Formats: sequence, structure tokens, C-alpha cells
Amino acid sequence: MERNVTGYDIIGKCNSIELKRFDIDLRYGENSHESAYVFGELNFELLHEGKQLSYNNILDAESAWILARNLERVGGGVAVIKHQTPCGAAYILNDGEEEKIKAIERAINADSESSYGGILATSFKLTLNMAKSINTYLEVIVAPEFEDEAVAYLSKKKVRLIRPRDYVPYAGRVAFGSIVLSERKIEGEPELLFGEECNIRDVKFALTVVEAVKSNAIVIVKDGVTVGIGGGQPSRKRSAWIATTLAGEKAKGAIAASDAFFPFTDGLEILINAGVNCVVAPLGSIRDEEVLSFAKEKGVTFYKSPIRLFRH
Repeated sequence: MERNVTGYDIIGKCNSIELKRFDIDLRYGENSHESAYVFGELNFELLHEGKQLSYNNILDAESAWILARNLERVGGGVAVIKHQTPCGAAYILNDGEEEKIKAIERAINADSESSYGGILATSFKLTLNMAKSINTYLEVIVAPEFEDEAVAYLSKKKVRLIRPRDYVPYAGRVAFGSIVLSERKIEGEPELLFGEECNIRDVKFALTVVEAVKSNAIVIVKDGVTVGIGGGQPSRKRSAWIATTLAGEKAKGAIAASDAFFPFTDGLEILINAGVNCVVAPLGSIRDEEVLSFAKEKGVTFYKSPIRLFRH
């Protein structure tokens, strides 16, 4: 049954700005012994709530939705998220329902262990056949539209079904008793600096996914699907090690994206030694010339990202 997530109470004012607490009960906060509250309007429709939504469900669902929506840059795709971090993502290789089903399966299987209990989002309408193809337990499924038969089928499960409304996403945190917001944008096109041209869809796909990973972030992709994701580390070298370890043999001939410049050659060297032959990253380091010379010497193709893509 659809739950209308609307209505709020004014609970106070701050510098003449009304603080409005949204009228929706959450199961618990970040941890089960903590309460959670929503201020402002949640811009989605809850089509099915198998279990009561939690604080984490909402944050994870938006993370998945933003990435899935951004994948429209490469023709649409699927994202699987846990703890606001991508487990796997895939774009649609060709048109048609069967290809979209394959994209769902590839995104889940990119890291099937982590996908279990995660949040899945698609950039396209979810049909009954797509719903039946999902072979793992999910907490939430997010899509711009759901086929009625898909909702009926999935409503037999504990999964929550969310249909977002149109809104502008922001990055933000609560700090020193205030809400601190940042615009969240991904824009521009990667520029080939040297080397042989790579699959440009994969290059743009890698950049799109790395925007959704906590910094320092490294994402390795191959043939339209993620094969290694490393992030949330204080060292870019460490993220490169995580991504290549997860990718294993799939790193050979793959494309890697970095959310910011390589401050040294060490992280890049880890990627190259694993078999990555194409890298896309922003510039801006005092050692850019050294890093680029190292990549050229190793015979690696290098694309310049138009923007930095830090996410904290």
C-alpha cells in the first residue's frame, strides 16, 4: 500500500527560518538505541514499506538514487549501495528489457557478498520481469517508476519500494549545531591527454561511479560494470590497493578513475601493476608532471577529468 510521506509540524525557529519536523516515524537512528528525525519534506513516495524505514535506509536510498540517475550520462544503469557506498554498478549495454535485466544482475553480482542487504536503484522503470530477476535480499529498491505488477510481486517481501519525486540533491552534514550544505554536481567531459583512445562510455561510467564513493576514491571498471571499488581511506594509495585487490584478474585491461589528483606516483603504480591500462583523474598536484610522465612511460592512456569529485 502506498504511504503518503507528507505533512510536518513547525517545532521552532532559527534566525527567522522555520524548522519543520517531518511527520514520519523512523524505526531508529544510525544505531538501534538512537532516535531519528526528519526535518523538511522527503521528496519520494513510499509504495511499499515491508519494514519501517530507518535513518540509514533513507540516506542509502538517496545515495543509490543519485548514482543511478547520474548513470543516465552513459545511457542509464543500475546502482547497488550499502552504507552510502557503491557495492556495484553497471550501465545498460543495449536497448530492451532483457538488457536492463542483465544490468541489474551485473550490478548485484559485481560484489554479491556486499550487495546482500543493500539498496538497489535503477534509472529506468522497474517491470515485473526485472523484479523477478533480483536474486538477493535487498532493504530498498528505488526507481523512477514501477510497473503495478512489480509492486504487487515485491510487496510480498520485506523490501521497501521508493519512487523519488523531482528535487535537487545536496551534500550536507550537521556540524556545530548547524546544517552545512554543499551543491552536488557532476559535469563536463573527460579529455584525452595521451595514449590510445579507450571505451569512452567506460571512462565516463568510471567517473560517474567514483563521484558516489567516499574519498579518497578509486573505481575500476571493465565492459560496463564495476570490478573494484576502493574508498573512504585517508590514503589514495590504500584505496588503489583495495580496488585492485577486489578486481583481481579483472583489473587487466580495465579502466580506473580517481576522484582527485594523484599526489604521488605510488597509487598509480599499484593500478598499473594490476593491469589497468587506462586512467581518468583530475589534475592539480604539484607533482602532475611527474605523475603524467610516469603514466606515459608505462604506456598507460590518461584522461583528464574536468572536475574534482570528492565525497566525504
